[in-house]
Amino acid sequence: MSFDVPSHFGGDEDFPYDVENDFWGFTEHLDDYKPGGLHPIILGDRLGDNGRFRVAHKLGHGGYGTVWLCQDTLSSPPKWRAVKVMSAKESRPNCAELRAMEAFGDINSSTIESDFHVSAPLEHFWIDGPNGRHLALVFVLCADTANGMFSIYGHNRALVKDLCFQLAKSLQLIHSRGLCHGDFRPENILVRLCDGVDCLSEESLLKSFNNGGKPDTVRIISLEDEKLINRASVPSVPEQIVSRATIGFHSGVCAASLAITDFGVSYSPLDPPQEGATGIPLDYASPEERFRQRELLGPSSDIWALGCCILNLALNFTPFAHIEEGDDDDVHAAKMEDLMGPMPEPFRAVYKEEHKQQPKWRCFNVDVANSDEIQDGELKPITEVPPIRPSIGVEEKNRMEAVVKAETSKKSECVMRPGQDKLMRRMMAETGFSLTKEEVEEMTKQWELWQQKSKDKKVGQQQLPFSEERRKGMNPDYDRYVRFTPDKNEVDELFDLLGSIFKWHPKDRATIEQVLNHPWFEGRNRHTAKVPSPVTTKKSVVDEAIGSVKSYLYVNVTSRWAQGLS
Repeated sequence: MSFDVPSHFGGDEDFPYDVENDFWGFTEHLDDYKPGGLHPIILGDRLGDNGRFRVAHKLGHGGYGTVWLCQDTLSSPPKWRAVKVMSAKESRPNCAELRAMEAFGDINSSTIESDFHVSAPLEHFWIDGPNGRHLALVFVLCADTANGMFSIYGHNRALVKDLCFQLAKSLQLIHSRGLCHGDFRPENILVRLCDGVDCLSEESLLKSFNNGGKPDTVRIISLEDEKLINRASVPSVPEQIVSRATIGFHSGVCAASLAITDFGVSYSPLDPPQEGATGIPLDYASPEERFRQRELLGPSSDIWALGCCILNLALNFTPFAHIEEGDDDDVHAAKMEDLMGPMPEPFRAVYKEEHKQQPKWRCFNVDVANSDEIQDGELKPITEVPPIRPSIGVEEKNRMEAVVKAETSKKSECVMRPGQDKLMRRMMAETGFSLTKEEVEEMTKQWELWQQKSKDKKVGQQQLPFSEERRKGMNPDYDRYVRFTPDKNEVDELFDLLGSIFKWHPKDRATIEQVLNHPWFEGRNRHTAKVPSPVTTKKSVVDEAIGSVKSYLYVNVTSRWAQGLS
């Protein structure tokens, strides 16, 4: 794998086990295998009733648990699935993933995936192990995440718009079921596979993986005697650690279709997270998420994240909290006010309180930071221009010039804010692809051929274009990669779409229907599936009545009630 980093097996200095040899790869922390932690799984294990799911490879890991490539041996024909085994402490009968599974339960799984681009659990089971009881969730097998798709597909603007539109459709369905995703970002967006790939032989399927299909493993030893461990001696720790692998974009088995997954922090807009935030990274966090305004969390928080995802897919960046400029709360808040204007209440009150707690660390104005009190109007996190740092001096100079321009213009309503001007310039900037000219031409021909077949109704699911050289594992020289300058008219339309989304208050943002019907999508919403109406389950007269009231409130009262008013 091209971006492997050394695995870190530490964290707990007293943990008595370690890897046998130095190992490079993407893996979980070994000391997560303890009571309440991860379930020990090795290649070849059988999971579920009657050993139904045979483990063939690892697909991922995180604080939530591990994800495995498994073959459902009891289906006919046998199908490949992704099985997510939660840590014991995260395994609860009423967890968000199971609630999402129930919310979509009355819709055919193929409809959810193909028409609305949602990958919810198909089913679940429980595993009793040495570290506790673990929830296992079964998903349709997908390829890699959408992270980095622009560098390969950004030249194909029709495909880019298709993919962005699919993300909006996914939110349309999710919100119609009374759910908010809560963690809508590229890392939780997967590329779907072409029809039939889930039924391939193991040998054929593994050839599609980035590492050629051979699992990278390392054995585990006891630090006490430096001997290899096994299940008989240490049942709570796996005998081996497996580095994760993914199916890449150039595998030739990917579909031109996305699927949003990971409903682990999803919630009802009528009952937002008690802590006032879901924990989504700052790059995708709305103002109400950033400032923990629980009563404002809701569908519009997802729509904010959608806007960030659209910009990421369309032009390869997000407008807030860039790592190179300091991925912290102040930079995030500064960029928000730079783009959207003065920070309103209730966000400003929270921000001022943060600065009262840590004024010397957090305030751009040194005099204010050193004062005993912060008076109303003194704290100006954005309008108080930060000290010019050499690394971004040019941007700060442009910013101050734009401020002067806005203040002196007689037609101030036609002048962009400094942040808007900066965003537009960045959207128009030349960027590069991880493709050569020849690869762009090859993939464009694939796309055009599919388009023609689609018109002739001779094709079903569209295949994601790929480079034959990359599929064979050959990478061209970096200096042959092509450059790209966006079209001004398209950027203007995209800027207008984002401007309707990036608003301080949820009530002011575009609805999902307005997003879907925006001109940037060129009428795609006229030819897509309609959201199916939820089917009421008659658990009891009371439950049915409560459900009806909630549905009515959600659909008819709109975000002005559900999200609160300032």
